[in-house]
Amino acid sequence: MISNRMKRRQFFKRSTGFIGAASMLSAVSQIGCIPSTAPAMRAELSQNKIAFNTAIPELSKVGDGVKLENNGLEYPILLIRKSESDFVAVSTECMHLGCQVRMQRIILRCPCHGSAYDLEGKVLNGPTEEPLKRYNIRMKENIAEILVL
Repeated sequence: MISNRMKRRQFFKRSTGFIGAASMLSAVSQIGCIPSTAPAMRAELSQNKIAFNTAIPELSKVGDGVKLENNGLEYPILLIRKSESDFVAVSTECMHLGCQVRMQRIILRCPCHGSAYDLEGKVLNGPTEEPLKRYNIRMKENIAEILVL
């Protein structure tokens, strides 16, 4: 009788570990499936600023955004149309653990732990407690100059 209990305990310990690992694998695979509505674009960095032409179809409507990538940036920048003439630029670095946030229609969401931000980078829910880093923008007609100091 004692040997059967030990076998059952070992079975439950091993199966619990297997179930936990399978659950973790399932969660990780789902994290990668969060779609991003912001297409990636290559941006030129010169003298601590990015000049980007906003007269493109990907930024035609309020709420549209593009992810600007450059090897000189630690994290890509999301450039989002806030109104017909106004844009906001935020870092994709989640302030919780540094994962890259993704744009999802009207929010920015971290795929790692679920933190959510509004389109201006303000925290909607945690675990993060800090807003996304914002960049100053100067508009010159259709050109957004993003200062990345």
